[in-house]
Amino acid sequence: MVVLGVDLRSSPKHPSVVAVIGRESEVASLSAFHEDDELLQIAETNQPELIAIGTPLGLPEGLCCLEPSCQCRFTAPDKKGRQLELELSRMGISCFFTNKGSIIRKLIYRGIQLSQRLTQEGFEVIEVYPHATKVILFGDKIPPKNSATSLLFMKERLAGFLGGLEPHLDALDRNSCDALVNGYTAFLHSRDGTDLLGTTEEGLLALPRLVP
Repeated sequence: MVVLGVDLRSSPKHPSVVAVIGRESEVASLSAFHEDDELLQIAETNQPELIAIGTPLGLPEGLCCLEPSCQCRFTAPDKKGRQLELELSRMGISCFFTNKGSIIRKLIYRGIQLSQRLTQEGFEVIEVYPHATKVILFGDKIPPKNSATSLLFMKERLAGFLGGLEPHLDALDRNSCDALVNGYTAFLHSRDGTDLLGTTEEGLLALPRLVP
């Protein structure tokens, strides 16, 4: 049995990455895809127990979309995002809030549509957040994602959690590292090693369990 970790880009023009993680927390494969149909095919081939996507997969209560021109509004007027994002903020973990001012609106739409397609095909899909997983696993001194030291930091840390990483080390970039982080979160979730933030109405976020 395997799980998938997906680092999704907002446009098919840019490569997204999917990591296949095996039952012993080993990297079975790591590959890029552009179109959603490609990920569907990868899922059909691997028949994963779980698929973890690292982008928002739900909208706040009251919103039918994220378009500023639409009249839909938050059910609670004083909220600025989903419950899980407010909980992350209280934990001191930075995140993008899902609202009509979101700069990742296209990514959110793609994530929601892809999640729905995968679910319709019978796959279990969870939302994960690689930055939050990194903070919990590696502490809050993580180098900025765009820094020169970030990639080396991630390679060293991931080797402690994932087997079979050696053949992929030279080709790893920031996006493939996030796909691996998402896959490891899925691995933990499949073994009851995560906590959930948020609500079923707006979406639940799986994080590595803080207390074993």
